[in-house]
Amino acid sequence: ASMGWKVGDRIGIAPTTHGSDGTGQTFTIASILGNNTIQLSHTNPLDQIHEATFLNGGAGGDHGAPPILKSAEVVNLSRNIIITGDDFEHVPCDASIVSSGETSSMGCKCSATRTTCTLGLHTIHHSHHDQGGGGGSAPGSMKISGTRVEKCGQRGIEGKYCLHFHLARDCPSCVFENNAVEYGHHRGITVHGSHRTTVRGNVVWDVRGANVYIEDGNEMHNEISYNVAVCPHSLSDPILQGCSIPGTSNAGSDAPNAANHSWLPWNKRRHLVHH
Repeated sequence: ASMGWKVGDRIGIAPTTHGSDGTGQTFTIASILGNNTIQLSHTNPLDQIHEATFLNGGAGGDHGAPPILKSAEVVNLSRNIIITGDDFEHVPCDASIVSSGETSSMGCKCSATRTTCTLGLHTIHHSHHDQGGGGGSAPGSMKISGTRVEKCGQRGIEGKYCLHFHLARDCPSCVFENNAVEYGHHRGITVHGSHRTTVRGNVVWDVRGANVYIEDGNEMHNEISYNVAVCPHSLSDPILQGCSIPGTSNAGSDAPNAANHSWLPWNKRRHLVHH
């Protein structure tokens, strides 16, 4: 196929039901015809309406504007490289951890909303800049590209995310590109205290919490471009409430009406190169 998709790849089709009340679905590509038409496996039957139509006159009702396509996002969830781990583990909270805030980087802190924490794998680039003196560039960099990251994030523990640039300072060689992040807790891709990084062309599917999270708002000149974030769960689901998640350090970014795409502090968004 022209996009490089292959027979056997898993794809996800986003919900299009009004009011975020639909569900996304995943399928396997069974065959690809000569005209780039994709046939899906019948293992999971299509049981949702996924809209694809043209709106005449543009989105704002300008009848002189060309028609625009309104359709469900279709994303490829397969990659040749996989970062995976055991299934999520539920561990009891530690009453000895005392700190301000809802979560702690020291472990699973007990709170009014939590007696256990949900632990998956996490990845992080940490510059350890506190050992290197003042400002400027930090040693080392991190690049993850063309990789599937799954069963990731640690709900209830601060700083444990699926993909994470942490205090990397000026790091133009720090790149997350063309990855697929699926089935995660406590945010998908986080940029914290890092500048001139690249987060481009990633797919985030079924991650509870903000999918792309710019933590402090002092992050500058990061390229956040062409990423697709899909919550496959209905907002009316009594348990999941879309892809929201309780008991995090930032309820505003992870609440039902905020999740599931990007969190950028409003008063600091001018610092970002954001497509």
